[in-house]
Amino acid sequence: MACDTGGRGGVSLALFPAMLALAAAGCGYGLVGRSSNLPPHLQTLYVVPFINQSGRAELDQRLIEAVTGEWVRRARFRLVTSAEAADAVLTGKITAVISTPVRFDEAGRATEYQLTVAAEVQLVDRTAPKPTTIWQDPRFTRAVAYPVSPDATDYFDREVEAMNELSRDFARALVATILEGF
Repeated sequence: MACDTGGRGGVSLALFPAMLALAAAGCGYGLVGRSSNLPPHLQTLYVVPFINQSGRAELDQRLIEAVTGEWVRRARFRLVTSAEAADAVLTGKITAVISTPVRFDEAGRATEYQLTVAAEVQLVDRTAPKPTTIWQDPRFTRAVAYPVSPDATDYFDREVEAMNELSRDFARALVATILEGF
């Protein structure tokens, strides 16, 4: 079967997948989140419950649950239950949570909010004689937008849903950033 190119020469559709595969191979594509720039001797990880300085109840629990779940999903480390048993320790402090109206109706009522979380996060290698910080971000930030009804009957339900979504996004981004070294 030939591809009609309007008289400029034909390319077989059967060759198209092979050409696409060759092009992709030369572009550096790979499995995202499976590789790691972390030292290979780090095999175990303890995730310390995040300190919550935001004033938002339960956010620290949602974040830590999402972060540990993402580490398990990525299978880079075996999670342990204490810092003493770990090669690496991840710590975090939630420094800010801000909910900002970003879209309004004709009457000036908010119809969409953006929920933003910022945290100080660091990963420490405990295998050396003196623990060494191998990754840190003093302001790791993620945000998610969520709609609300102008009558505000579901505002808190939507905010809880947004916190759950934000926690999952925060965890995915944090683990990917640490693993891929960006």
